[in-house]
Amino acid sequence: MGLIRVLPEFIANKISAGEVVERPASIVKELIENALDAGARSIDIVIEHGGKSLIRVADDGCGMDPQDAKLAFGRHATSKITAAADLDQIRSFGFRGEALPSIAAVSRTRLVTRPQGASTGAEAVVEGGSLLAVQEHPCRAGTIVEVRDLFFNTPARRKFLKNDSTELGHIQDLVSHLALSSGQVRFTLKADGKMIFDLPPVENLTPRAAAILGEETAQWLLELEQEKPGIKLWGLIGKPSVTRANRAEIRLFVNRRWVRSLSLSYALQAGYHGLLMHGRFPVAVLFLELDLKRVDVNVHPAKQEVRISNEPEVVDLVKNAVKERLHQAGDLAPQFKLSGPKATQSLQVVRPPLAAATAAVPEKLYRLTPAAPLWGEGTGEGPAKVGAAVALDAPIALRDTLRVTKILGQIHSTFIVAETEEGMLLVDQHAAHERIQFEALLKNFSSGEAERQTLLLEEALELHPRQLELFKKSLPMLERVGFELEPFGERTFLIRAVPAVFGPVHPVRLLTTFLEELEEGKTRTALEDHLELLAALCACKKQSVKARDPLEPLAVRKLLERLGRCENPFTCPHGRPVFFTQSFSEMEKQFKRS
Repeated sequence: MGLIRVLPEFIANKISAGEVVERPASIVKELIENALDAGARSIDIVIEHGGKSLIRVADDGCGMDPQDAKLAFGRHATSKITAAADLDQIRSFGFRGEALPSIAAVSRTRLVTRPQGASTGAEAVVEGGSLLAVQEHPCRAGTIVEVRDLFFNTPARRKFLKNDSTELGHIQDLVSHLALSSGQVRFTLKADGKMIFDLPPVENLTPRAAAILGEETAQWLLELEQEKPGIKLWGLIGKPSVTRANRAEIRLFVNRRWVRSLSLSYALQAGYHGLLMHGRFPVAVLFLELDLKRVDVNVHPAKQEVRISNEPEVVDLVKNAVKERLHQAGDLAPQFKLSGPKATQSLQVVRPPLAAATAAVPEKLYRLTPAAPLWGEGTGEGPAKVGAAVALDAPIALRDTLRVTKILGQIHSTFIVAETEEGMLLVDQHAAHERIQFEALLKNFSSGEAERQTLLLEEALELHPRQLELFKKSLPMLERVGFELEPFGERTFLIRAVPAVFGPVHPVRLLTTFLEELEEGKTRTALEDHLELLAALCACKKQSVKARDPLEPLAVRKLLERLGRCENPFTCPHGRPVFFTQSFSEMEKQFKRS
């Protein structure tokens, strides 16, 4: 008996503050969202020592009278909802009424506010959750909130804060997200006397995105818009040539609320399927507008997660819209530049190391040398002369806007150099042939008419216990494409036949790698993705054009012609770029001719 007790209010407030106030950026988020809900058209943020000493947010919104200024620091006090039914269609950013009391519970807080049209304003001072004073105060219309000495009364929480620059980085990231979602609002951010952001209001997303993401990134962004009943998707997505090593620049908004959503992030990435290297992520600023009744924003204390009804419909819309927009863009080949680290910092260029015997610069920079014909094809031509250029009877179209007019040669028997109608093309011959073989294999696998090649000696595939169930799920697909597999004991399968299209590929090594890739989560579980993974692995291991393989002129021409017939000629199956382009006008700029 007597074990249950009601906590004093100041302790309850500190517990609530632990849910709302994780770090200084959490406070900045709540105060900016309050300003936006108040109709602010200008928001000024001042930070000192990463927000530990001072956070000051000033807005020109509707303001409050003295009575409201006092009530704002009470638990569950809010102007955003009046009835339970309002929770089903929340339009505002805030609605719980916990932000200000939670912030004030762990800081020294001062609020100065005046309603639009009122003759005088009010000042409220709260320290550690205790309201010290509410009085009249002359001030401009709008609201100013100052938060000082964060966690002064909870030193255990304060010691977990990072250094000033780290905390400021979180604040900058937060302000950039909210500024993207509210382009019509002016934002300034000043830290320790230095102006970080000064973002004037804009009429559309592109200039705000350029100011935040940088002009170099903005030039690679594509506008996207798609709509269906009850759902509107719009924003900007980056071309595959601009990527990041993490998801930090995937910015998602649902009804203007910045959210973190793995399902929407994966949907975006699925739209780039086959265009990005593993471990690289796109740049995107995407907005979803949904019926308010379909979105539950009351599932996270910081309101950064939402629940969407019938989410698969939204996921499919995002995936298909991104895929369609990238396809419409046509030329997705990245451009290379001849100088300047800034120009190429976002591009991932894969180049094989030079062998010791060929490390020296060759006598001719561009060369076509005698070699075996392109695998699986005859050439019908004799050896080419060193330094020869091959003019084409008709241009080779890699895309509608990209046509090869002359083959110039090879660099180190690895990269093909060609002239285009607009400038120059540089092709990775191995990546190109991988893409060609991948699409041919995938077409063969998907036809349902795959032929088998019986092995002279059956081979045993031994599985790790954790691989067994995964392999059994893949069996129908593997058998459909041409494998003949027979159980032999608990964790062993005999390989009796393989797809005839494989050629000289070691089946045990191929299937072992296939399972390892599935285990590591490098592909999703849909049948089509399993097929694509198998085709990509086979294309990589099949006999193909490699770096250091000299090619005859006709072989090069046929390689480019077959590449032009590919659905996606821009990347190999692993997402590496197949070719880079440079326009003639860009070359002129590089050589200071224009």
